[in-house]
Amino acid sequence: MNVRKIAYRLLRMFEKNKRFPTEEVKLALSRMKDKERAFFKELVWGTLRRQIYIDWVIDQYLKNPEVPPAVRVALRMGTYQIIFMDSVPDYAAVSETVSLIEEKSFRKLVNAVLRRITERSFKEPDLLHIKYSHPKWIAEYLVEHYGFRNAVRIMENHLKPNPLVLRANTLKFERDDLLSMMEEDGFNVQPTLHSPQGIVLKYNGDVSGLSYYKGGAVIVQGESSQIVSFVLQPKSGEKILDIAAGFGTKTTHIAELMKNEGKIVAVDVSFDKIEKLNKNAKRMGINIIETAVMDARDVPAMFEADFDKILLDAPCSSLGTARKNPDVLLSFKKEKIKDLSKLQLELLNAAYKVLKPGGNLLYSTCTFIKEENKENIKNFIENHKDMKIVDIRELLELYKIEYTWDGFGALLLPDETLTEFYISLLEKVKD
Repeated sequence: MNVRKIAYRLLRMFEKNKRFPTEEVKLALSRMKDKERAFFKELVWGTLRRQIYIDWVIDQYLKNPEVPPAVRVALRMGTYQIIFMDSVPDYAAVSETVSLIEEKSFRKLVNAVLRRITERSFKEPDLLHIKYSHPKWIAEYLVEHYGFRNAVRIMENHLKPNPLVLRANTLKFERDDLLSMMEEDGFNVQPTLHSPQGIVLKYNGDVSGLSYYKGGAVIVQGESSQIVSFVLQPKSGEKILDIAAGFGTKTTHIAELMKNEGKIVAVDVSFDKIEKLNKNAKRMGINIIETAVMDARDVPAMFEADFDKILLDAPCSSLGTARKNPDVLLSFKKEKIKDLSKLQLELLNAAYKVLKPGGNLLYSTCTFIKEENKENIKNFIENHKDMKIVDIRELLELYKIEYTWDGFGALLLPDETLTEFYISLLEKVKD
């Protein structure tokens, strides 16, 4: 199997459509052996992570940077292998990349440019956004709103491969017992630093094929995402609403923390996601979740105001997931923020109407954009005088999490397993 050729085709698809071909990537990975899969992932995701920096390097050797997109993609792939993949000899990076080009004249160009890059005589950038390979507006935004040090911390984190993190299903096994069992079976695992249910697994295969996954002992979930449910603090017997449930990773986590006792209503606009949620719940032995396919803004027309707690993990720009999805930095348009913020506020208003007095509403996003976070909560609070902010700082510190606090919520700062996540917990004051 020519892994480079497949990577080249998929990166060309992204370059053309500015949309990552997720299904095509899944299909390609399913046909690869473990070593091929590891090489493919590093080449594709690595090239995307470093694309802005790589283009800076390439353009130093092009008389005319306006080369065809197919040639540009090949140059990026070759440059990434030369600079960042120590396992690939320079000659192989050059020759294998040149072989991807069909037109003879462009083969000569690619060969010449890549050979020059192997000499490593290129100039390093002074500009922050190029050095850390982020769109200029994002780098400037981070510095303006979070300061230089945190901006660099976030951008550096985005350049690292995302670790595979699982959540132990405590309805079946305690995390430490599961770690011991997996170690005995030869898996390279370790506990996460922050979540008491998280497991970092070094594995290049398909997790869904593992007996632990099939038997419902684990689910794939990032550590920051796991922290959300701990902050919500669900209790057995409560009635809880997950208003934008997606595939149900947080929904099932809430059910575990409730010890599968009580009631959870999970809604999402996507039938496919709700179907996957139901499958996950069944696989994990959870039977307290009721699901509905609907626009979450219609929740007040369907339910009474009797929910003890509500989770709104809102649709967002997802820029905090850049470590896992580096394409988001290249494809997201700043202009979308206004529409997303409007939708998020509408969802907050819908959630408010079905939250009972004394209940808690947790709002979270996987982004660092303040218009989607602080500004939304501030706007919401100003228009709902019976809602107050719950200070979650001590709770986050209990989980050894570093964060920035804006008075309305906290942005989790990234480390080896955490990614940026914004969490705001609110309480509906009783009359």
